Amino acid sequence: MQADLLLPLFSRKPRRYQAIYYILTGKRTVSNLLAGLTYDLLPYFHFYPKLPQADYQAALQQLMSQQYLKVQSETKTIRLTALGQLAQVQLLQRQIWPQSYDYWRDGDWQLQWERLLLSVQVISNYQHQQRHYSPLATQPLVQAEIRQWFYRSGRRQQHQFVKDLIATVIGLPKDLADLLANSLRSNAYAGTSDFQLGLDLNLTADELSLKRIAALSQFMHAITFLPQQSPLRQVFPAAPSPLSRGAEHTYTLWQAGQPWSTIVQNSYQKEGTLLEHLLEAAILVPDFNFESLPLQQLIAVNPESYFAQRLSEIQAQRRKND
Repeated sequence: MQADLLLPLFSRKPRRYQAIYYILTGKRTVSNLLAGLTYDLLPYFHFYPKLPQADYQAALQQLMSQQYLKVQSETKTIRLTALGQLAQVQLLQRQIWPQSYDYWRDGDWQLQWERLLLSVQVISNYQHQQRHYSPLATQPLVQAEIRQWFYRSGRRQQHQFVKDLIATVIGLPKDLADLLANSLRSNAYAGTSDFQLGLDLNLTADELSLKRIAALSQFMHAITFLPQQSPLRQVFPAAPSPLSRGAEHTYTLWQAGQPWSTIVQNSYQKEGTLLEHLLEAAILVPDFNFESLPLQQLIAVNPESYFAQRLSEIQAQRRKND
């Protein structure tokens, strides 16, 4: 990967570089999520899900050799040098890094991109009576979703889909609108290759990918202003709960007012795991109630426990971020 594109992930204050790797690849633990909250990197959770550890380490080594980063081996942290801060500012000024992206709001950008590509392809080929073609989406999940969407509404509302798509794209900033429009494919338009787009925009392949995510993120935000019944909006499922399945179950019971002792007794999991579910909710649920009486009673059982200490850290960090 292009090493300098990692610079926005670091700060002049030391950060745990391994935690950042786990955030990027989507490793969901309380420790990693709390690091993401502390570093203001939670939106980039699962941003590079297939990033090899070796590639990440090689990029860090390159940035250190360029004197952009300085490592502290004892604490396993890295911070930006003065030279690195300057390089970071210059990179952000190029508006390549997708600063408005939010995994928890926009969803997995790779799946969303495939949904957009395939829905455009399906509508276009249907209008041109093309029935045999290779789908642009490689994920079976996306293929199944778009198939169901097309037979449910896309076929009947194809003209509205095109109208909404055009209106949404031209409403984006011009550079992002041009990039998005030239990245799409249809029966009548083969699109522009990534190689040619990179040449036209003076971007490397990695920079082009980030710029496209920035365009997709703003596109995803723009479609929320379309009517709920818009066929374009229906291509993209509503953002699921940010919680993992286990945490969602525990938190739902907790929110329903079940006593903690009952939740523990009826669960097949250890109490420590259930407490971590609450910590996950405290990090990820926007309206988590830190002052509720049941939670305060749970803390009072052992104010010095791992749970109580972590909860205090999370609350303090969320107040700071707000």
